[in-house]
This record gives sequence, C-alpha cells and structure tokens, in this order.
Amino acid sequence: MKKIAFFCGFYLPHLGGVERYTSNLIKELKKKYEIIIVTSNDNNYATIEDLDGVKIYRLPVYSVFKNRFPLLKKNSEYKKIIKQIENEKIDYIFCNTRYYNTSILGAKMSKKLNAKLLVLDHSSNHISIGIGILDKLGAIYEHYLTNIIKRYNPSFYGVSKKCNEWLKHFKINAKGVFYNSIDDSEYEKYYKKVTNDKIVISYIGRIIQEKGVINLMEAFKKLCNDYNNIELVIAGDGPLLDSLKKKYTADNITFLGKINHEEVMKLCVRTDIFVHPSMYPEGLPTSILEAGIMKTAIVATDRGGTKEVISNDSLGIIVEENVEDLYAKLKKLISNPDMIEKYKENIHKQVINKFTWKQTAIVVDKELRKL
Repeated sequence: MKKIAFFCGFYLPHLGGVERYTSNLIKELKKKYEIIIVTSNDNNYATIEDLDGVKIYRLPVYSVFKNRFPLLKKNSEYKKIIKQIENEKIDYIFCNTRYYNTSILGAKMSKKLNAKLLVLDHSSNHISIGIGILDKLGAIYEHYLTNIIKRYNPSFYGVSKKCNEWLKHFKINAKGVFYNSIDDSEYEKYYKKVTNDKIVISYIGRIIQEKGVINLMEAFKKLCNDYNNIELVIAGDGPLLDSLKKKYTADNITFLGKINHEEVMKLCVRTDIFVHPSMYPEGLPTSILEAGIMKTAIVATDRGGTKEVISNDSLGIIVEENVEDLYAKLKKLISNPDMIEKYKENIHKQVINKFTWKQTAIVVDKELRKL
C-alpha cells in the first residue's frame, strides 16, 4: 500500500475549512493508501499520535501569529520529529495551500525522499485581514513563498475551478480540480422534514467583516419592515460577535455562537434560506455544500467556487456584495414560497450528484496513478 503524507498548517482538533477538507478526503483515501499528517502543534497537543488509523506528527511552532500563520520552531524536538518523518516510506506529498511553512517543508522533503509533490490550493485571492499595509505585505510574502514552492516543480490543483483561475496570477497552470465536497450520508443521518411557523434565514461562518455578515444584518433589518414572518439565526464566532449582539437586538434574531458539526447540520435542516454573503477569498465554501445537501435554498455572493455549485438560475441566487442587492433578492425569494421549495430540491440534487467525497477521492486516485 502506497503512502501519502499531508503537510498542513493546521489539523484536527483545530477546526477550519482546510482541516475539514483534509479530514474528509482522508476518510476515503485511506481505503487505498496509508496516510500520515505533518502539521503544526498550535495548542500543546501530543507530538505524535494516531487518530482513526492516521499517524499525526505535530511540529513545534512559535507563539507569534500561530493562530493564522504558524512559524516552525526548529529546535531539538523539531529535528527529532523530522528524522522520524524521513524514515517513513512516503510516495506522495500533499501540501495544503502555498503559504504555510509546512508547505515549504513538504516541498523540500519531497525532493529529499524522491516523493511526488502535489500542492492543493484553497483560495481565490490574496488572504486579507482588512488592514491595508498588512494586506499588501501579506501579498508580497505569499508571492515569495509561492516562488519558493514552484522551484520544486509540484503538480498544482485547486478545490474549485475558481482557485485554478487564481493560480494563473502566480503564473501557475493547475493540472485539475479536487473539489471540496460533502459526505453523502449526511443527508440520511440528519435530514428530517421540518415545518416552520416563520421563514428561517441563517448564516453559518466566522463573524468577521470579510464574510459579509454585517451586510446580512442590515438587509434583514430592512426586511423586518416588510415582513413579520421571518427569523434570522447567526451561527459562528469571531471578533464582531459581541458588537453585533449589542447592535442588532430583536426577538426574531438569534446568535448561537460557535456550534459543532451536528448542530450545523440540524440548523441547515430547519433553515429555509441560507445566506452566504462572503467578500472573502474562498476556495469552495463548505457551508454552501452543507446547506445544499440538507435541502436549503441558497443566496450567495460569487466567491470561490460558489457558481460552480449554483451553476444556473434554477439552483439558487447569486447576489452582489452590497446590502441593497441582498435585500432585494431576499425580498423576492421570501415573497415566493414556491421558489424557495424549488431551490431546495434542485440544489440538493446538484450536491448529491457532483460534490461528494467519494467522487473527489476517485479523481484524486486517478491523478496519483498518472503521477
């Protein structure tokens, strides 16, 4: 059985879109391959552990910036772990994203171990934290790291076609798409038809400005002047959460804070309209797939691979990144219950047919065999 090593900035129990992507893809790939994970030890986890049949190596990092961009601490512990990794008979190295130190490490190790190198991109623009000068410096640093990793001649892939378009910005021609996906058993596990007294609108994600949550709050406030049968549920945590709670106080607005995966799926089940108003450089938003498989009508901005899921007007609504268009599109949808039901059924079929982990794993396996 051949061995794949995934080099990731973070891994479980750290939760994020890339971590969930890696974990779910591994569940399918480990049926045919032996898997190891090389990641940063961002919270004093065990240095080496086995999690569901996957060996995880966690490298020491400096505390500065470790929550966003962990910097590897190359001390004696680091060197000891690296020797153990080098003794693994690795055939393929997967680097998640181009801009983590672990990706550069994976590229260097691929050359030393003569392993095939693949780099998987999860973004569709430069990462932004909303501070002009820091964003510019971050873009320069991203180009610097990308140029380093290009020297090792990896095969590049994106989690959506939009990611692959973005890679051209770095003069990279991707070889294919390994779509972000969802477990098709989620539907049978969680779905149960629900009848709501009100039309439930939900948002699930980080509570940061770049995710467009403020636009949603403002649009919903305007909608409340038109309808008395609507409810908004906000799930997620982030720096804006407390200020939003103070500013938007109403009986029909609920802030759930951070919720686990099971709670996310159950929220999707009772949601009529899921809104993804992102202005963030997405790859392919997992929350759209979660909402879609649970038969939820979707209203979303054109970020990342969203339009690859909502690929025509019968599958959902694409909105501009402003309050006015979001308000207008939601108003039209709320006024047409039959349209909501049509979108629910159509997007469910789209996700089931094209965006499951079994399908993505088959594509990955074919590419590995070619390499």
